[in-house]
Amino acid sequence: MAWCETCAKFQEDDKIGRDGKCPVCGTPIVKPLKTPWHFKLLIVATVIYLLYRFVQLIMWLSHHL
Repeated sequence: MAWCETCAKFQEDDKIGRDGKCPVCGTPIVKPLKTPWHFKLLIVATVIYLLYRFVQLIMWLSHHL
């Protein structure tokens, strides 16, 4: 899906003209960029780290209560 800045909404790819303009207002459509692989890797690493710390918290609580 592509984003139209003027209309402030997404336009479906099959409705966009061959010239790459919005069917409603006629302004050029901006295609969204794909998420970089290193950002996805950062998210996965953060989730794994937080799960590890949560397990450590549970173990610490079980020994101190």
